[in-house]
Amino acid sequence: MSSRGGARPVLNGAVAAVLGLLLSGDLAACTYEGPDDPVRTAAAQKSSRPAPSVPTKSPEVLDAEKRNYAELEKRLAAAQNSALLRDSGPADGPGVGFSKTGKVTTAGRYTVSAACVGIPNAQIFISSSALKEMLRLDVDCSGVSTKVVELPEGYVTAALMRRDPNGPWTGAVAGVRITAE
Repeated sequence: MSSRGGARPVLNGAVAAVLGLLLSGDLAACTYEGPDDPVRTAAAQKSSRPAPSVPTKSPEVLDAEKRNYAELEKRLAAAQNSALLRDSGPADGPGVGFSKTGKVTTAGRYTVSAACVGIPNAQIFISSSALKEMLRLDVDCSGVSTKVVELPEGYVTAALMRRDPNGPWTGAVAGVRITAE
């Protein structure tokens, strides 16, 4: 009934049909997406949910923060040796605080100097993978708080923590310097 190779054209036709269906699905998924694509432009204009709003600081708070940073720099200028680590940031409002890591290349005595302006007090924590516990420095914002610490070789982190991280912005700032003794 079938000659040599007679069943093959039917089989080849079926394979071709299946492949055609598979490829048409893949090719249908390929679309042009460029800056002039009307579908993409319309989708970008119609968002199903609003973008999250980030609170902004008022001009008065920004002015207070600028003055407070200037005062903070004056207070921390006493730490004149080469700084292993230095950082500062907002000490109130949403997203309060800072955290910075530095590398101690020579184990030894270091001075941690911390200050804050615009709030009554703050806490700076010093941690290291080699230290058994975090060091806490309670900062009275009427001046500069200093503490001499022994730091091992390795990485050290200084971080500002506040008890009320969700309070309003007032322009308060805090900073830390870690210098070689």
